[in-house]
Amino acid sequence: MLIAYRPDLENPPREGGFGIITGTGLIQLAPGLNQEVPEQQWLQARQNATVKRLMAIGAIEEVQEQVTVEEIPRDVRTLSNLPLIEAFRVIEIIHDVEQLAEWKKIEGRVKVRNAIAKRQETVKAGRA
Repeated sequence: MLIAYRPDLENPPREGGFGIITGTGLIQLAPGLNQEVPEQQWLQARQNATVKRLMAIGAIEEVQEQVTVEEIPRDVRTLSNLPLIEAFRVIEIIHDVEQLAEWKKIEGRVKVRNAIAKRQETVKAGRA
């Protein structure tokens, strides 16, 4: 299962990971996309009140499909016309550091600029 965790959307915003204890063990979510979360374990974790609250505000999201190259937006000149959650989704799938830098110059929302900066660091470090 693919789970997106966006600690920037929590109030107050966090920077670290998030852990959920289930009957079969611990699920550790790092900021960004978390791959290979065991599906049965995740179904138990979804029942947790904190997880439900974070899912309601968009800080945790179940991603059902893998993103393919065709789905990556090529013509997005600015993220400012996208809702916050959509902007985060676009940032998470882009590997082009120059494109991210262009968006960062134009973007006015602090949370989006911070997400772009974190993504740039991740891509440059080879962890994307």
